[in-house]
Amino acid sequence: MSHHDSPRLRRLLRLIFRLSQTPHGLSLAELAEVEGYTERTCRRDLLLLKKIGLPLQEHSGEHNRKYWHIAPEVQNLKFSLFELLSLYMGRRLLEPFAGTPFFEGIHAVFQRLESQLFSGAALFQAQLAEVFYLSTPGTSDYSARAELIDLLLQAVQQRRTLLMDYRKPGEAAAAQYRIQPWSLAAHHGSLYIIAWSEYAQDVRHFKVDRIESLQILHKKFQIPDSFSVQAWLEGSFGVFSPENRSYHIEIEFFGTAAETVRESRWHPNQQFTSKPDGRTIMALNLRSLHEIKSWVLSFGSQARVLKPSLLVRMVREELQATAKLYRRKNDTT
Repeated sequence: MSHHDSPRLRRLLRLIFRLSQTPHGLSLAELAEVEGYTERTCRRDLLLLKKIGLPLQEHSGEHNRKYWHIAPEVQNLKFSLFELLSLYMGRRLLEPFAGTPFFEGIHAVFQRLESQLFSGAALFQAQLAEVFYLSTPGTSDYSARAELIDLLLQAVQQRRTLLMDYRKPGEAAAAQYRIQPWSLAAHHGSLYIIAWSEYAQDVRHFKVDRIESLQILHKKFQIPDSFSVQAWLEGSFGVFSPENRSYHIEIEFFGTAAETVRESRWHPNQQFTSKPDGRTIMALNLRSLHEIKSWVLSFGSQARVLKPSLLVRMVREELQATAKLYRRKNDTT
């Protein structure tokens, strides 16, 4: 589907989620009521999902009422060892989100495959753990936040406004926000809400870890057709809210860092220029400088900002403040 079809795509995804959460199925009237559109539109979407291969079935219930549901089992599935390894790797990558629907879904699938397709599951997992090790320092722990994340997913899928108690870093108490949650984003093992803030009248990003309470309101919202999460986040170097201006950034890398940065894709619009003496110049365009500043500092003396002057000043001030910590006269160590 094209970008202009994204509202329908979101409808289809909500239908899949709704039916997967209701094993006994839902009628057209029930689906239309909870999703807020006509039964005719609902049936058209269901038929499209069935046409593209989703195992949808329609059955009769009480009083010959028709219900739609997703077939509970797909028979005669066969998996190669490599395919099982791929599933296992996918589950390992989602382990930072243990306790959330994101992890529990693939975990349940893998457990079912273990019980139905092969024996010796414990030994197999031990072997796979040696084949693929996942390091997760600094990731968030959502094991006790499943209910909150489930509420978030409901609000995003149903396009319902949220009343949220949220504590910003450095603040002693939480403040209340009324937001329209447009999407969820995962970054460095943490979840963020991309939302329209009714108070700020602008798009804001909220880290899920800092939410103290949530309440789903009856008020619904519409996401602007012109909004694309992918295009929006291309303005940042992670998940910081982009600013209303653009920055052309150039960073010079020396030594081993020059080779290290060329090995990875850091941003969609990055460009590298290699110098004869081994230096590498990285150029990119962003609408936020906060995350790129921290990234540059992580390379220490092997990276230097060339442009813009504002980022040069931000890095210099951070280095001066850090050096000041190590020049304390009372430091006896």
